[in-house]
Amino acid sequence: MNKRILILSEAFGAGHTKAAEAIKEGIRIYQPTWQVEMIELGTWLRPTLSHWISEIYLKTIKYSPKLWGVLYKKVQNRTVKPHFELLLHFIYAKVMQLVREKQPDLIIATHPFPSAVISRLKRMGIKIPLHVVITDYGAHGTWINEGVDYYYLSSFEMKEYFIRLGVPNERIFVTGLPTHPMFWKREEQSFIREKLGLANKPTILFMGGGLGIGLDRGILDTLSDYRDKFQFLIVTGKNTKLYHQLQLHPLSHHPNIRIYPFVENVDELMDASDFIVTKPGGMTTAEAIAKSIPMILFNPIPGHEQENLDFIQQRKLGIAIMMYMN
Repeated sequence: MNKRILILSEAFGAGHTKAAEAIKEGIRIYQPTWQVEMIELGTWLRPTLSHWISEIYLKTIKYSPKLWGVLYKKVQNRTVKPHFELLLHFIYAKVMQLVREKQPDLIIATHPFPSAVISRLKRMGIKIPLHVVITDYGAHGTWINEGVDYYYLSSFEMKEYFIRLGVPNERIFVTGLPTHPMFWKREEQSFIREKLGLANKPTILFMGGGLGIGLDRGILDTLSDYRDKFQFLIVTGKNTKLYHQLQLHPLSHHPNIRIYPFVENVDELMDASDFIVTKPGGMTTAEAIAKSIPMILFNPIPGHEQENLDFIQQRKLGIAIMMYMN
């Protein structure tokens, strides 16, 4: 019997949607007859408001990361309360219309906001199972709602945390973070380098996640002394301003320096590289783990990224540095 699966994400940071897309592609491989649709809920229902919330989030983590860390810690051990669900219900006022239109057999949420909204609808009478997939290695109480049927967590430490906050053991599965099928295997390095037109020499991949956060136009000045010894691949993601700034730098035309905007073949760039320098976002680190590429992690955002960094370091999968940009 064919199933209709609705995956709900949010546009606040790129990781939640990357996780949703990974789940969608994984389902298509194992259940090709199922109908799977992924929607960024706020973008679909309230695009203007969603844009401004996203902008406020990005400005906060860029200019006031300590403030974000304080807010994160303040509510970390609190589960979602009914009054907050009610607030979200007003923001996502047409969510019931979406559910009726799509008529899913299962809803999967990769962000706390859709999870809270659907949980409230379940208490109001809808009978659709709700599964929640956590997208970081650190635990936070805002993921927990009474209406969630099952949680998919990144670690056994997170499972213990969820149990302490009242989630029954039988509703928890430790699965790790979802990754797109393109990250499930590693291609031979010299073959990929030739395919991408790269030199067969030590290669370092720089990333700032899908949004290019953390990288700066000063990065090429920092790498200048090493441009003849290593090959550098710099992915600016959706940060088009940074991409154009780097393209104007004299070193952008050096044969050992490649500058990319948002790309769909990060898996191949990882295969071509000897290690990756990146911020410790949940999805980027999960993809690097899947590809078995060592990580150098820099400038974590206080809160979820710091917890991701702690997870990586505890398991000796990467090291941390402070990177100072201009």
